[in-house]
Amino acid sequence: MAYRGTPYAWGGGGTRGPGPGQDPDLGIVGFDCSGLTQYAYARAGISIPRNSRAQYAALPKVSSDDLRAGDLVFWGTDPSNPNAITHVAIYLGDGTVIQAPESGDVVKVSPMWWRGYTGAVRPSA
Repeated sequence: MAYRGTPYAWGGGGTRGPGPGQDPDLGIVGFDCSGLTQYAYARAGISIPRNSRAQYAALPKVSSDDLRAGDLVFWGTDPSNPNAITHVAIYLGDGTVIQAPESGDVVKVSPMWWRGYTGAVRPSA
């Protein structure tokens, strides 16, 4: 939550915090979606993969009926295909997520949405 307002930077961030983005976000220091989730879990002492598809593939799945604060939630261009995942956020509870949404935006709290929803995972130590 301390990083709300941090710029989105494609390819930016990771276990050490905000980092330099890659094209199209060269020169921007911030987080992309999976960099933010990886950083948050690193702070909790839990190692997770760097990109969203790898995070989904590697971690225990959670039913949408059982979402808890801290679960990672994923969206994609084809919700039935985990290889089509394009975005990850952290579920906060009460129908909200914290996310690094896209170039030109910032880390922020947003309402949970279901269009394109692929699934959720629950990292643990």
